Amino acid sequence: MAYVIDTNVLLSGNVEDILKKYEVIIPSVVLREIENLERKKGDRALQFEVRRAKRAINKYLEDGLVRVDFSDYKNAIDDFEEDYADNIILSYALENNHALITNDILMKLKAKGLEIEVVSGNEKDESDYYTGFTTEVVSKDELTEIYRNRFKNVFNLLVNQYAVILSDTTAQITDVLKWDGEMLISLGDRRGMLASKFSTMQFGKFETKDIYQLMAVDSIENNKITMIRGKAGSGKSLIALSVAWNYVEKKKYRLLIFANTPKTRDSVELGYNKGDFLEKISQSSLGAMLKSKFGDWNEVLYQIEKGNLTILPFSDLRGYDTTFGESDQNGVIAENTITLISEAQNLTSNLLKMGLQRIGENTKVIIDGDYHQQIDMDAYANDNGMIRASEVFRDRAVYGEVELQNVYRSEIAEIAELMWF
Repeated sequence: MAYVIDTNVLLSGNVEDILKKYEVIIPSVVLREIENLERKKGDRALQFEVRRAKRAINKYLEDGLVRVDFSDYKNAIDDFEEDYADNIILSYALENNHALITNDILMKLKAKGLEIEVVSGNEKDESDYYTGFTTEVVSKDELTEIYRNRFKNVFNLLVNQYAVILSDTTAQITDVLKWDGEMLISLGDRRGMLASKFSTMQFGKFETKDIYQLMAVDSIENNKITMIRGKAGSGKSLIALSVAWNYVEKKKYRLLIFANTPKTRDSVELGYNKGDFLEKISQSSLGAMLKSKFGDWNEVLYQIEKGNLTILPFSDLRGYDTTFGESDQNGVIAENTITLISEAQNLTSNLLKMGLQRIGENTKVIIDGDYHQQIDMDAYANDNGMIRASEVFRDRAVYGEVELQNVYRSEIAEIAELMWF
């Protein structure tokens, strides 16, 4: 079967994977949209995506793997706006008995109503790619029925997996539901608000910026172990440290950080870092992150001295048990521990396994990292602990996982994300 491809798929990061996998036809209306977008010179990120799309189209046209239909089509579907590009694409697929590849939610809904086969342009292999949530388009009546039958797992979620609910008319987020193994739990409050906010003396006010960050916070608060994944600037470390420190200040926990700090991939070594372990950590990427969040390294050392914070290298973890706390300046031992395993993309399965085997019953665990783009050594690419932990722990009552979707650090950071292939 031939597949008509939508413009948004051609502008996605996995366009070449789609063109390789399917027999793709590009209608003239899609080419015109690409040409029109190319004229929008002010958006550099968009211009990059347009150039990438055109390179891919030309490459696969030359190889005979992609076809272009230069015919001019009009929408022929009753009650659909005649000149709207999406409707023309749908009409073209329907008239020629083609399937459709798109990322557009409303377009998928229209195609479903027209009985056009639809493939998502951002599909991923669930065997090694699990985001911790699904996205579901639900009508108002359907959502009301779901609320009435909360003990029914209507979306076939894994335990502690989330469902982001979108309105079938507006495509706006109306709720986030979580299957806890027995029932669906809503993350919205009585006013329908979807956010988490609190303050700590150390870091000040914290508020989740989107529903993906909300799911991450909810998972930390309600599960023994949470894996947070996401691109640089998506808020992994900020969420982990803010929530963990809230536990330190409000619930008398201590924060324990397991550290493994290889040099950044492709960087040049300038020689050995001098000093003891903590001095070496202060000069590592973990140290840079802690200095950024705590203000300076002296504040980090002060919190270590008080017994609120402990940093341990993976090389010293054998025989360690988080059950046994450490005393603060007054000899008081924290009864509970929250453990952060940061930059966990730089851990093999055995290293992360050893770290998790140090975890006692009185301990929460946060694993953060991005195993898709920030792996610093080939060993971690071929044997990645985050991937293996996700495979082993998902669908268990103690575990939650969320992949953050948005970059908030800066416009430059977001555009730089496009440099990775």
